[in-house]
Parts: sequence; structure tokens; C-alpha cells
Amino acid sequence: MIDIKEIGVVIATTADLIADKLKAIVEPLPIIVKKVPHNKEQMIDQIKRTKPDVVLLDVALIEEDDEIITEIVMLLNIPLIILSSGTVHHTAKTVNAITNGASDFILYDNLDSPYYQDEVINKILHVAASLTVNGQKKSTIQLEKNREQKPPRTMKRKKKASIGVKLPFDSIVAIGTSTGGPKALQIVLSSLPKTFPAPIVIVQHMPSGFTKSLADRLDNICRIRVKEAVDGEKLKPATAYIAPGNYHMIVNRQYEITTFIGAERGGHRPSVNTLFESVAELEEVNKLAIILTGMGKDGAIGVRKMKEKDKDTIVIVESEETAVIHGMPKAAIQTGCVTEVVRLEHIGERIIHHIMKRGK
Repeated sequence: MIDIKEIGVVIATTADLIADKLKAIVEPLPIIVKKVPHNKEQMIDQIKRTKPDVVLLDVALIEEDDEIITEIVMLLNIPLIILSSGTVHHTAKTVNAITNGASDFILYDNLDSPYYQDEVINKILHVAASLTVNGQKKSTIQLEKNREQKPPRTMKRKKKASIGVKLPFDSIVAIGTSTGGPKALQIVLSSLPKTFPAPIVIVQHMPSGFTKSLADRLDNICRIRVKEAVDGEKLKPATAYIAPGNYHMIVNRQYEITTFIGAERGGHRPSVNTLFESVAELEEVNKLAIILTGMGKDGAIGVRKMKEKDKDTIVIVESEETAVIHGMPKAAIQTGCVTEVVRLEHIGERIIHHIMKRGK
């Protein structure tokens, strides 16, 4: 539950209609909203003086190779939410912004939807609550205690069952994430070697269009291949498959990807739980589940199912001190099925340890 104390929100957009809609959405809450000049220098200067809890920045104000994201997030230590449309040009710029430090994005084309208005409020409140003090979140001490309760484990090599075809891998990695996920995925996936011997299946809560831009950007940065998943394709090692926005994704018993439009699950499509539950049914491979930053509880049910089906499943969650939003990792921890709680920058090396160094 977010403690809704008075928070400050700065809106930076050239569109008065968008600013007015956002002000109306947050009006019932104790939120002070201010607009800033569109000139970059004046904008930064006013943000410095205002010291808001959150900045909402229109993607249209971000130029190529612009350092405004770094200035707001890194230098001023203020969480940033991007205001964007669903156009191809905007999706690419938005993904670039959220892989460079922005926490989340709001689609201004959806602001008239009552359901989406609730989501906007949740995003602003949760991102505001993620603000760090002296570079560290307030509630890290208890998490450190949680981490010390379970020593790191090593996967046991499975004896493969026959599925009528020889698999080119003996392990699979499944990742679930939401708010703050694009940046977290960049850090984790870019740490993996080109020879990584397992496929990686990923659910990142994002609308249609954004997942393709995210996959393309990560593919340009990482040594492994990263792509938006395609229905019917077979899994390959050293490849990360991101579920397409607005589609659920599962892995079937032939180790092929299936995507489909089903009912939203817990308000999500794609759903981490849906993906994890399908991976739980795979008997021929070692399984490693990762829960990164995200709002809500998606993934907790799937983690429990994976452990019930295979007690040797390794479950790693991102620690609170590095997660933009600790909701999803916390929900996974509460299942009692988590093997390790790890800072974001160390998750890649833990994946390598479990997948590439088993038994050593």
C-alpha cells in the first residue's frame, strides 16, 4: 500500500490538452502538479528549484542523443515517466529512454479510458515511492536479512526424457518483469556471453509495438540474440525471446513458442504466470526463473508452480535496493519458493553460474 503523502509532479509537454488531462486524472489525490518551460535549460533549472518527486516528460521533447534523461534521473535523482503515443517513431524513442534510466511510460492516447486512468495514478504513486535517499532505498535492511537466510544453490543436471527429438540445450531461463524492466533486462542480458547455452523466454509488461522496439534495441546491445517471439518458432540457445505486447506466450512440450490472445490475467497480457506455468511442465530441462522489478504480483503463482513441479528449479529475484518497483519480487519472495535475492548488477553472473557452471 502506497502512503499517499503530498507529492510533487512536474509535467513537461508542449501539448496543453495532455497536461490538462493528466492534471484532471490526479486531481483527487494530494498531488501538486506544475508545468515547466519547453526550453531544455529552463526546464532543468526549474526542476532543480522545484525538486519534484516525479517528472512526466513528453517523448516529443527528447532529441536524438539527448542527455536530458541522464540529467533528470542520474544527476538530479528524480524518477522519470515518459509520455508517449503508440506510433513507431515514439515507441523507439520511448524504449530508448526507459533503457537509459526512465522508470516507465504513459500512453497519452489512452488517457480518456477510466481503466487506464487508474493505471496512470498507480504508475505515478509507485514511481514516486521508488525515490532513493542518499542512493539507497529506505527498506533495504530487512531484505539483506532475507538474502542471508538461504545460501546459493547449484542446479542439478537432469537426466533428459525422450521427446522424440534431441534438444540443443539442457536448460531454460524464464524472466518476468514490468515497471523498470527494460533497463533491468539490458543490464542482465548484456552480461551474458555469445555462447550462452540456453534459450531465454521473457515477459515484459508492455503494449503492442513497444516489445518489438525493445527487442531490437537489446539485440543491438547484447552479445546473445534478442528478438520479439514469433508463434511456432523453436527455441534455440543463446537467444532471448520477448513475448509480443498484447499476446500471452507459452512454451509447449515440443519446445516451440506459442503466442495467443486470451483473456488478460491479473490485468496483464502477456502474463508472467502464464509463461512460467508452461515452463513448469517441461520435464527434460533444468529451469531457472528470474523475477525482476515490477508493480503487482504477476509471476508469484508461476514461481510456485515451477517449484511444485520441479523442486530443483532455481528462482532468483531482484533485491529491493535495486528494483525500481519491488512489488513482483516481493510477491515471489512471499511464496517461500525463492532461492536467491540478488542485486540487479549481479543477476547475470548468477545466471551464468547456474546454467554454465553446474557441477563445478
